[in-house]
Amino acid sequence: MIRIKSVFWKLFITYIVIIFVSHLVFVIASYLLFHNKMTNMHLNSEDLNQMRHLFVLAFIISITITGLFTYNLSKRNTAPLREMNRVSLHIARGKFDQRINIKTRDELGELAETLNYMAQELAGLDQMRKDFVSNVSHDLRSPLTSIHGFIGAFLDDTIPSERKRYYYTIMKEQTERMIKLVNDLLDMARIEAGQLQIRSVIFNLSELVRQVAARMEPEFMKKQVNVELISKEAKDIHVFADPDRIDQVIVNLIQNAVQFSSSGSTVEVILKEEEQAVVSIRDYGPGIRQEDIKSIWERFYKADRARTKKTGTGLGLSIVKHILDLHQTDIQVESEVGRGTTFTFTLPIALNKSKKT
Repeated sequence: MIRIKSVFWKLFITYIVIIFVSHLVFVIASYLLFHNKMTNMHLNSEDLNQMRHLFVLAFIISITITGLFTYNLSKRNTAPLREMNRVSLHIARGKFDQRINIKTRDELGELAETLNYMAQELAGLDQMRKDFVSNVSHDLRSPLTSIHGFIGAFLDDTIPSERKRYYYTIMKEQTERMIKLVNDLLDMARIEAGQLQIRSVIFNLSELVRQVAARMEPEFMKKQVNVELISKEAKDIHVFADPDRIDQVIVNLIQNAVQFSSSGSTVEVILKEEEQAVVSIRDYGPGIRQEDIKSIWERFYKADRARTKKTGTGLGLSIVKHILDLHQTDIQVESEVGRGTTFTFTLPIALNKSKKT
């Protein structure tokens, strides 16, 4: 059995069959209806044959004309499909700037708009991927180049003994920077694979914030940023969540606040106990434009495209959002350009503190 793969030929053959059958029925019906009348008209056999030939000729002419019309109609109806197939092949080869030019408002037009939207989204993702590769390459190459240069200098004994500790400190900071980048990439890979799990327990949130601040104090001193812990609660706040992941959330948010704070400014970490525990991290940096707020949670998104002052791969806030989503809680952003930004999230209060870790 012959299988036709082209939609155009399927439509064309279908139309031809319909036309052929309809004409054949018309001719046969006409012949049967008028045959008796032709006989009563006392036409001889030659005249009858001539009438039959005229019917056949009319049938052939009609089939030919309608066939040509059907061919053009089929070609026109399937043109959008051929155009979508052509553009889809280009998109599959990575040419995301291709668009389908279809002006109809039927189902094919809607499909074309969907494909155009898909191409636009893929173009955006591809640009994000390119930016990400560029950023990661920069974030890996810079510290590796520094470490390689320092090790060469140590091996050549060109660094004075009194300066060695200083350069060791720089090498340590560069390795920590690379470790954070690799950890962020691994966390994002686990999130995309659905392998990031939350193990909620009861723990002391107030103590966790104090430990994070103490652990990050060298970073604050280096940046010359003052970090204040503000809590008006008489007792520590205990919550039910994953302490390791909440630690990661707080660290990322504080690092983000410090990163966008100028020397001598203050970052505030505010704890409140309401119906839930409320954690806010406020900075007084440049702020975020309202049109950018919805985009800051996207992977690899960087509001500061120029890498002259700010570093990072744009993964930190995306990881924060995913972790809090797994905790079934939300994070709010309030920002004003020139006056700073506040990130706020909540966690459920732990009622039974006897099980705290």
